[in-house]
Amino acid sequence: MKLASILSVIVTSVLIAFLVMKGFPMYRDVEAVAHRAQVAADVPDMLEYMQTLKAGLERHGMTSGHTALFFATPANDLTYLNESVNQIIARLEAVKDLPRSETTYQVALDDIRGTIRELEAPSMGFLWVQYWFVFLAIFGILAWPIVILFRDDFY
Repeated sequence: MKLASILSVIVTSVLIAFLVMKGFPMYRDVEAVAHRAQVAADVPDMLEYMQTLKAGLERHGMTSGHTALFFATPANDLTYLNESVNQIIARLEAVKDLPRSETTYQVALDDIRGTIRELEAPSMGFLWVQYWFVFLAIFGILAWPIVILFRDDFY
C-alpha cells in the first residue's frame, strides 16, 4: 500500500509537470496576450498584441478544431476564434489612421475592447482535448491507492 501511494504521487507529479509545461506556454501566448490587448491604451499597441495573439494561436496549432472533447459548438470552435481575431485585426487597421482625439476613434477602441473581452480563453480546453488521456491517467493513478485503501471496508 505504501509503495502504491508513493508511486502514484511520483507518477502524478510527473504528469502534472508535463501538463504545466504544455499549458503555461499556451496561456502565456494566448490568454495573457489577449488580456494585454484588451487593456492597451491605444490602437497601435492593441494591434501589436492582437498580431502576437494570432501568431500564438498559430504556433500552438489552435487554428482549427474545438476546445471541448464532447459537445463541440460554435462557441468552442477554434476556426471561429481565428476568424474573430482576424476581424479584430482588420478593424484595428482601419481605425489606426483616425486622429486619437476623434470620438469615432474612442468609440471604435471601446467597441474593440469589448469584443476582445468576449473572446473565449481556449488554452485549457485545447490542452484537455489534446491530452485527455493524461488527465484520465492522473485521475486513475490518484484513485488507485484510495480504492486499495478502502477496499477492505466493502468486503
